[in-house]
Amino acid sequence: MIRGNWSLAQEIKQNERKQLSRTQQRQKHKVKLDKLQKVDPIKLYFRIENLEKKQRQEKSQRDEELLRSLREDWAFMNKHKLHQVKIKKFLDERAKLKAKKDHEATKLWGSKSVYFNPELNPLGKVPQLDQLGEMELERELGNWTVPIRGRPVQYDIDPLIEQLGVKLPSGSPPRFYKLVQNTHKPKAPAAAAATTSEADQCPGNSAQNKRAPRREHILDESSEEAESDDGHIESD
Repeated sequence: MIRGNWSLAQEIKQNERKQLSRTQQRQKHKVKLDKLQKVDPIKLYFRIENLEKKQRQEKSQRDEELLRSLREDWAFMNKHKLHQVKIKKFLDERAKLKAKKDHEATKLWGSKSVYFNPELNPLGKVPQLDQLGEMELERELGNWTVPIRGRPVQYDIDPLIEQLGVKLPSGSPPRFYKLVQNTHKPKAPAAAAATTSEADQCPGNSAQNKRAPRREHILDESSEEAESDDGHIESD
């Protein structure tokens, strides 16, 4: 049944517009496909990651639009399986690296940790922010080990020290605030016994040599006493 307001000319124009729209979409698809085939997917990934790391206050309207466009390109690559081998290899390496970092972030380093204390923190756990009270930190505490890699930091002298005229004592500064104990295993009994036996063997000869003159001295004293007794007898 033909509608009362139906027009053949309008129907033809509508079909032509639909056909033109499909043609334009196919052309855009082909242009985008050719364009992304020449794009390095790894560089695209890092561009998206860097924009996502920016805080909301630092992002401009242009950054938001660029991020949206890059995400569409990444989704287009995955949908049409562009650079599939390269992307799979890259993502697998990223996953392994992330798993390694997560393991190191939760690993207990013990005496290698910068937070190590033989009594208070023998496992070297990272302090929790909720246990530090109202203290504010510039950055999150990491699971760091010693020595910390990086350039040495130079600190300015506290002006209060110069104001009060504090004089440091002579000599080298102390290295530790107290003696760290119970961090090394004792020596094996066999090694200690061997050391003792060697010590006993070496001085033994010298001890015998020292005793010999003492014996001769005792004999000399006894002979002198005997001679003195004979002299008294003769005088009597």
